[in-house]
Amino acid sequence: MIPLSRTILPALLALLLLVPGCKPRRPPEEMKGTLIYGFEGVFKTFDPARQVYAQESAIIQQVLEPLLIFNQDLILQPRLATSWETPDNCKTWIFQLREGVAFHDGTPFNADAVKLHFERILDPVTASTRRKNYEDIERIDVIDDHTISFTMIRPNCILPEKLVAPSASIPSPTALKERGEGIGQRPVGTGPFMMDEWIPDVAIKLRKYPGHWNAENYHIERLEFRPLRENTTRLILLEQGMIDMADISFAQVNVARNSSDMTLMTTPQLSIRYIGFNTQKPPFDDVRVRQAANYAVDKEAMVKYMFFGVGEAARGPFPSVLPAFNKDMRKYDYDPARAKALLAEAGYPNGLKATMWTHESGIYRVAADAAVDYLEQVGINVDMKILDSGVYWDRFDEYNQRDGTQFPLKEGVFDMYVGGWVGGEVPHGFLEPLFKTRSYSNSSFYSNPEVDRLLKAFKTKPDPADRDQMYREMQAIIVEDAPWIFAFHGQINLGVRNRVKGYRLHPGLLYFFEGVRLDDSTEAE
Repeated sequence: MIPLSRTILPALLALLLLVPGCKPRRPPEEMKGTLIYGFEGVFKTFDPARQVYAQESAIIQQVLEPLLIFNQDLILQPRLATSWETPDNCKTWIFQLREGVAFHDGTPFNADAVKLHFERILDPVTASTRRKNYEDIERIDVIDDHTISFTMIRPNCILPEKLVAPSASIPSPTALKERGEGIGQRPVGTGPFMMDEWIPDVAIKLRKYPGHWNAENYHIERLEFRPLRENTTRLILLEQGMIDMADISFAQVNVARNSSDMTLMTTPQLSIRYIGFNTQKPPFDDVRVRQAANYAVDKEAMVKYMFFGVGEAARGPFPSVLPAFNKDMRKYDYDPARAKALLAEAGYPNGLKATMWTHESGIYRVAADAAVDYLEQVGINVDMKILDSGVYWDRFDEYNQRDGTQFPLKEGVFDMYVGGWVGGEVPHGFLEPLFKTRSYSNSSFYSNPEVDRLLKAFKTKPDPADRDQMYREMQAIIVEDAPWIFAFHGQINLGVRNRVKGYRLHPGLLYFFEGVRLDDSTEAE
């Protein structure tokens, strides 16, 4: 059972917000024509080659554009490319590019700009955080101004799916030349919005790009993103009409749902929250200990009571809404007796001690608290180290470096940690970065030769059904190996003021403002 002391605080915070306060009011004059989005975000750069944090993609998506995009219905669609084909079973990919497109600085968009961008990512001198995404590219050839060819080192049938990522968004070659590394502070792209100003920790201000190839379908003149780390602050500002949209905490969904001044929009998120193990360090180098920890935690109760039913208990590394989800793999039902038996079998009949890293942010901290309580009941006693959310993932770099060098046994390394990942619209967005040996995002130091083999082999299969079968095989292996406690999949909760019309949520946590309008007449005095 989860202690009441750890479940009541989020609920109390939500109840406090129900106390009557300032009435919502019409937006101040400076907000007219401006949509303001408040979210929990950390920003270092908006250079697509060096993106670090997931929320940076919200800005990149507005200012720059990739070749392709997954729409809200998870269908692959054209963006800066209009069509694509492979004449030789995925060894070569040819993309036709959109004509009549210009960057914000007037530079024509063409195949040379695309070639420059990807060659910059692949150049070791760039030290791109996204280089491994495109390491299968052997050569890039400009066929003409609006036709480009990618030749792969080996057949790669998922290249189009990789070209939807924020890292595949194309910056202006003129701006790259003029600004160099400064491109990350003031990016220039072909997107529907241009960057006006970035005030660190305060706001990122954008304005509509009138020369956009689809400008007639963008009606917002100004778009502003405000990093607001506190869940309560975001909701209060939203209720008072000081911001228009905000990410809503799981603990506050009922408050937002019951407000007459906003709509609560929800959709399953293509994400995973988990408790990761250092699989190379005792005691979690023993699969029996890792499996015991999975049986020890009641994921269904965690979602129901700790997260107010917001989300889905996890069975594996990615959510069941993806078509390739494996329904037949092992399921770790809540079974503390089995957990204790496995610990005894592994040589820990009297339990064990471990150190867990987590950070102070609500969802991470709540997940850590719940897991620690369950683990202690079977004899896994956890010392939790709480780190600042702004530097949390930077602390991992000492042990898991970008070039693939890992130090899983170095002094001070964690035994366990709380992790989260938004993997996107395809299974390999979860599997490849999180479970490939020596991947920078594989913070569990997980390594399985069969998973590595399948991660190479599935890319060579032109038939999506064959790839799906390999995804299912990998899930089964990973779940059996249990490098994580597979905790839960998130839900996107977005509060939207009534003045905002036409916004649609994207399960991949993309931010599309096409077709969105502002109607100030709906705001109360």
